[in-house]
Amino acid sequence: MQTLARVLADAKATDGIFSVEHGAYHGLPIWAITRLVDDGVLERVGPSHVRATHLSWDLRARHRQALVQAGNESALAARTALHHWGIAPRPECIQILVARGQRQQRPTARVIQSTDIVPVDITMHRGLSTATPDRALIDAARFLSPLALGQAVSAGIKTQLVDIDQLTQRFLEVARRGRPGVRRMRACLATFGSDPEATVFEKDLERIINRGRFVQPVRQHRVKTGDKVYFLDHAWPELKKWSECDSMLAHGSAEDLRKDLERQNRIIAATGFEPMRFTYFDVHHRPDYVTEILSNHLPKR
Repeated sequence: MQTLARVLADAKATDGIFSVEHGAYHGLPIWAITRLVDDGVLERVGPSHVRATHLSWDLRARHRQALVQAGNESALAARTALHHWGIAPRPECIQILVARGQRQQRPTARVIQSTDIVPVDITMHRGLSTATPDRALIDAARFLSPLALGQAVSAGIKTQLVDIDQLTQRFLEVARRGRPGVRRMRACLATFGSDPEATVFEKDLERIINRGRFVQPVRQHRVKTGDKVYFLDHAWPELKKWSECDSMLAHGSAEDLRKDLERQNRIIAATGFEPMRFTYFDVHHRPDYVTEILSNHLPKR
């Protein structure tokens, strides 16, 4: 029993859960663990993990159990991750993110399988593998109402866990037709002055450019200024011009306007490019005006 007490004391950092291999390494052989399970001293919480039965099951322990059952490369996901980060209410069920095709043993949580998980999507937070706030928001969009999703994004921004530009960039990287929650997240990002419909704008503006027979732009031109990186929707580097599409909601507050002007000033300082700024209304409903502005800055092909 002294050996068991030592192993349990060592497992406090993992909410009392330990693997049978860990127990064997510290002098508690597998046959002894099996007997302790039969005697009701320990209980199995996964295919190769156990926990003392006298310990209470708090939420953190349930989270760890779900991660153990889902496998080594799993992470708290979606609404569960948002609650773990402190920017959304506790969900009714635990949600876990795993790579598509990864097998789980008797999961006690809702498993979200994905083919586009990359290392930057997962981090350790308060001792548990957790999806980053950006990834959690993207995955949670399918489960949250528009109001709840907007509140979670607002809470993330307020606590400085979320940067709207970085969230939009990651969203555009994983967004695809048919992915659950894509439309809801696009609408949500638009309310924060972001440009989640970048591809729509690019196509519409390119039609105007082609009709006017203007020289072709470089799409998503990368500009680095200090520690920040910006992507310009359309740029003409040799002419030192670029086009910018402004959301109608982009200047909803003085802070939004400040950030937008800072971004523009940094780009101009780094490149010397002259901006041509259009609203969605201009591109979609005033193509003659857009053509006029383009003709003042761009040569014909």
